[in-house]
Amino acid sequence: LVAARSDKKIVLCHTAVGEVFTVELAKLAQLEEEAVKQRADGLAMAERSTPVWANHTLGAVALMISSGAPCEGLSLLLTSNVPPGAGMSNSAANCVALGLVFNELYPTLALDTQMKVVTFARDAENSKFGGGHCGWLDQMLIACSKEHMLTKIDYADHSIEHFTSQLPKETQFVALNTNVPHVLAESDYSHRVRELTVGIAFLSKILGENAGGPLLKLSSLNRLIAAVDPANPASKPVRLENIKMGALAAAAPDGSPKFPSIKAELAEPEPLGHQKIQEIVAAAKGDAYDPPSDLPMHKGKTKLESLGVLLRRMRHQKMSSLLVPLAGAAAAQGDSALFGTLLDLEGESLRMSGDFQITGDNGAQDALLDCAFEVGAEIAADTSVEFSVHGRMLGGGGGGNVLLMVVTGDATLRTKWEERVKDYYQEWADAKYPGQGIRATVIIPAMSAGARVLP
Repeated sequence: LVAARSDKKIVLCHTAVGEVFTVELAKLAQLEEEAVKQRADGLAMAERSTPVWANHTLGAVALMISSGAPCEGLSLLLTSNVPPGAGMSNSAANCVALGLVFNELYPTLALDTQMKVVTFARDAENSKFGGGHCGWLDQMLIACSKEHMLTKIDYADHSIEHFTSQLPKETQFVALNTNVPHVLAESDYSHRVRELTVGIAFLSKILGENAGGPLLKLSSLNRLIAAVDPANPASKPVRLENIKMGALAAAAPDGSPKFPSIKAELAEPEPLGHQKIQEIVAAAKGDAYDPPSDLPMHKGKTKLESLGVLLRRMRHQKMSSLLVPLAGAAAAQGDSALFGTLLDLEGESLRMSGDFQITGDNGAQDALLDCAFEVGAEIAADTSVEFSVHGRMLGGGGGGNVLLMVVTGDATLRTKWEERVKDYYQEWADAKYPGQGIRATVIIPAMSAGARVLP
């Protein structure tokens, strides 16, 4: 709920936390700078000038005012059934909702298309108050989804397609919340964004082309990683050959490959030559590479070891760009086995033992995934009914939810699985966080319509 005021005050109330926060318009810029400094200083949340729940809202307010809205004051009543700090896009949903209501209140903002609302929401989340480094995914899904439909997004031109999932009715997606919260702006996600930026910039300079696009194949990244950091077990090659793509590997009716990018990877085209790889290694040893030594994953590492970390981040990004379109096709054709395999591959790369290492040092998401897979294997071994579990983490890591795909024709087995997973996780949480009463909770997601203003 939103209402204009005339006393030059911004008054925020959040029903979920039962708090009210008020700031004068004249002091908004000062509060914004304090948010930046306190975040950089690592000040405890309870000691900061702005409560954590208000940051993204104030970022949206500041953006709305700087965009020319004639705001003389504002009252906002906030509520949400999306758990905060859980990797479920609470902040993105909040910012999209604020873009919609601000446009109703101040039509001069001209947020009259979905992409304008999406852009507003993303800018609010990445504002000085929000401190995020997020992309487009969450905001676009929240604004543009259709009920009972899956959404395909092409980031090259922000185009959107909707299609119906043909995954069998025995397939159920389940989100399990670790209930160890995270703050996206202060999770390792921002570190990963910076690592990718540094790695792509370095290689682009040496190669004379954009290394962040389709230029480097998996085979090239594998060879480069092995050359710069051969002693690290994480440098082992990542390949796609073992994915059983079934019908998706066949040609389309016109004879063209259904997935030319996948086929190109599987064909193992000529990778970077030995000479070019040695040129990159020499440049990394010299002044051309400035490692992000202030980031935890790079402290105490040599230049080549640091570059190896960046290259593994890039390899994850490359893998994801190949797996996601394939997963969409698997859903459209009802191939749950392939979809589960791809979900697992992405999930393995996101874990602390994988290339992207985003689940976090607290171990909560990895532990909950381990519990889910362990219980799934136990139930599958004890029953003649089909039962399989696949999954990955959600959000920016360091806590929050994990997403599992459970395939079984027996709903009672899935309920049994949920309860036993919660028990296993409780044992882990009580040992890791004694006396805090941390427990896993279950969320059953649904494909719903996108954000809209209610009358």
